[in-house]
Amino acid sequence: MKRNSKLFLLLFLGALSAFGPFVIDLYLPALPLISHSFSASVSLTQLTLTTSMAGLAVGQLFIGPISDKFGRKLPLTISLIIYTISTIFIFFTKSIEMFIFMRVIQGFSSAGSLVIARAIVGDLYSGGELRKFFSLMMVINSLAPILSPVIGSFLIKVTDWRGIFVVLSLIGITLFIANFNFKESLPEHRRFKVPLLETYAIYKEIFVYKKFMIFVGILTFSLGAMFAYISASSFILQEHFSLDPTQYALCFGLNGAALSFAAFISSKLNEAKALKIGIFGLFGVSVFLFLTFSLNFGLYAVLAGFFMQLFFSGFIFPTASALAMNCGRKYAGSASAVLGFCPFLLGGVVSPLVGLGEIFFSTPAVIFSCAFVVFVLFFMAKRHLKEQN
Repeated sequence: MKRNSKLFLLLFLGALSAFGPFVIDLYLPALPLISHSFSASVSLTQLTLTTSMAGLAVGQLFIGPISDKFGRKLPLTISLIIYTISTIFIFFTKSIEMFIFMRVIQGFSSAGSLVIARAIVGDLYSGGELRKFFSLMMVINSLAPILSPVIGSFLIKVTDWRGIFVVLSLIGITLFIANFNFKESLPEHRRFKVPLLETYAIYKEIFVYKKFMIFVGILTFSLGAMFAYISASSFILQEHFSLDPTQYALCFGLNGAALSFAAFISSKLNEAKALKIGIFGLFGVSVFLFLTFSLNFGLYAVLAGFFMQLFFSGFIFPTASALAMNCGRKYAGSASAVLGFCPFLLGGVVSPLVGLGEIFFSTPAVIFSCAFVVFVLFFMAKRHLKEQN
């Protein structure tokens, strides 16, 4: 089989894996504007996040086995086409209800980029090389939270929130064009040979694979803590602390840089050490954030807490992803689907939770709860980490 260069794969797969977060992050500075534009409540506006995450979650489960049967390139091409069309529809929407519905379609179709990017890495790499590639992808991935709020805040200065979805449409078109240069990574002899509906039966095997699911759980709940931060940060920093969209974007971008830097450092460490640093650090920061909000320590303490949360998460995300994909290389597309489904399913639950009641209590409570589950799962994973090494 012909193979793409490592540089092309790194850039292309990094862009694909950042695609989902970019769909979420780019319009974050505009959430208050969208709320006012449709005269919608904060909780209803946050449903535009929830529905997108739900679409991303379910879409990955749908497309994972399809990519194991038909290869990676064709399903990716179709998903990019549907994504672009749905994004154009959002531009023309006239109600918050239709906005929410089209976000489901947008999230569902953009799921193809995430699940297939991870599956391609699983097709081509294994062991330490797999984790190193995931870490490098995370560095590129982290450009999404760094650049997208900055771009979003600039766009809402020169246009309204609809201009953001014009940009998202152009990104879909760009990736669609780049996909023509991608060489298929899954050869015919490694594809599922059973009828399409039977390919979904593999999920029975995957969901009871304890070793795999422990690492999925670690990734899921650490990302759940991040989704709580993403969903609440624009309202906390802009509406409560009165940051303007540019200041908010800079803070959000700095946190993305922390995530990227930590992911790079984690690639130099062994799996057990990288996970331990990330998980113990995340748990400590979750306690700090709870105290910060409860005792009203102020803006700088909140910013420091969010920064450290993303920094320690950078050790967890690529390490847990690589460990899980190493376990599930036999059915990389379906394993990648589960690895993506669980975090976004939890993210869809977390996003409206932080908007219920007092946001200064619900946000740190959700972050602490997720960090605590990750802390417990780490001790369950220790035996498997020894086996890995």
